Amino acid sequence: MDSTAMTVPAGGEGGTQFTLPETSLAEDQQLERQRRCQEYLERDNRVNPDMEELERIVEHEKPRLIVSMDHIREFDAELAAQLMAEPAEFMPALEAAATEAGRAAATRTGVAVDTMFQVAVGFRGAFGAHHVTPRGLRARQLGQLVCIEGIVTRCSLVRPKVMRSVHYAAAAKAFYAKTYRDQAGGTGFSSAYPTTDDKGNPLTTEYGYSRYADHQTVNIQEMPERAPPGQLPRGVDVVLDDDLVDAVKPGDRVVVVGVYRALGGKATTAAAAIFRTVVAANAVRVFGAGSLAASGSAREVN
Repeated sequence: MDSTAMTVPAGGEGGTQFTLPETSLAEDQQLERQRRCQEYLERDNRVNPDMEELERIVEHEKPRLIVSMDHIREFDAELAAQLMAEPAEFMPALEAAATEAGRAAATRTGVAVDTMFQVAVGFRGAFGAHHVTPRGLRARQLGQLVCIEGIVTRCSLVRPKVMRSVHYAAAAKAFYAKTYRDQAGGTGFSSAYPTTDDKGNPLTTEYGYSRYADHQTVNIQEMPERAPPGQLPRGVDVVLDDDLVDAVKPGDRVVVVGVYRALGGKATTAAAAIFRTVVAANAVRVFGAGSLAASGSAREVN
């Protein structure tokens, strides 16, 4: 569909005409998803934990809102099912709605937020058939929201990942910016780093204006007591970004909620057609005796 405008007469012959902007079907669907998510966040309950958490996020600059899947299912069962089946389509809409609600909360409370303020969303609660162990992950669950339990066996170093680069073209005296989304973070991704503008002028990277995020990969293995007798535990790599890095250490028993994705790479060939799979996490929770003791001590300190 073209992005041209449509002229509609307001009345009869000779009446005033006004112009309606024409949007694509994908944009209309995205706006409808965002509207549904906004209705959930702004639901009229006596106690709305999501809005209270958003106010805390704005005040303390905590970048992630953890939403209960049970609350979503109670409000709109279809929305909960679509979030688990198509997170690539519905999670951006929920994050956009949460960001708008966070900006509105900042305006009400008089808190100043950055122009690049964004709210990331994580999930908790009951996931039904999507609650599996690393052994239970199958190809049919690719692209879906899953909840896995296991033991952390390996953690990589925390490294910075560029999210938005800013460049300056001295010849044109203009600034350019580019946003990056890797394969684990979204459906579309771009790793090409610009060196010239559209007219061939060389670009100089402004590192101080660019934005970065922490990045870490951990391996989660099936719990030994849950592995079938005589078989080795299986594992899966989990990608942690931003505030989730360093949330776990080797030996921790964790529950991870994320999107199960297949990643392409140089090792992937058309003849093999085998892709590496990871879980792009959006929520991590440590459980077990150690975590219970730590949470209890934290409550006593507070």
